[in-house]
Amino acid sequence: MQIIIYNQKGGVGKSMLSTQLALHLDTTIIELDPYGMLHETLGDDIVFKVALNEQVPSITEGDVIYDFGGFDDERLDIVSKNADLIIIPFNPTINSLGTTLKSYHRAKEQNLPILFLVNAVVNEKDITDSIEFLKENTSDEIDYFWLPHTRALQTVENEGISLLEFSQSTPLRKHTYKKINARMQELLEKIKEYI
Repeated sequence: MQIIIYNQKGGVGKSMLSTQLALHLDTTIIELDPYGMLHETLGDDIVFKVALNEQVPSITEGDVIYDFGGFDDERLDIVSKNADLIIIPFNPTINSLGTTLKSYHRAKEQNLPILFLVNAVVNEKDITDSIEFLKENTSDEIDYFWLPHTRALQTVENEGISLLEFSQSTPLRKHTYKKINARMQELLEKIKEYI
């Protein structure tokens, strides 16, 4: 299983998503973001950092998450050769949609399934509006999943731990994070449809 997390827009949750998927699916992360800090948060046993001037390792077997930075990276063409899925996380804001659309057109060149992840949703109407925008501007079928805005995801990213593990660590957390925990499990099931 190889999953690419890609959007040319920064700040849309690529690293958070990479962290959670890697921890939940027990995979390695190839960090292609030159400004990324996952190797410092999660450690070198989970994260393999590749600098801009370094060649991406050719991985034909095994499970890996590719965490891209917020720019058009030509290495997308290289890692797509063995990938199963591209996930494009984005925030449902006008600021994010233009770059997300551009990123989709770039990702579509790879001839891989694409799953949009609408991240940090505050108002569910924003999901509908942003997906309609993407459909109108691509004329494509758009598959998507959404995650609510919650501090829990930022907390677990900062701690470098799995949301599922964190939310089960105490009875209070089990109650408090019940909804986001269930949503994360639904995301994992959605991803398994592709791999």
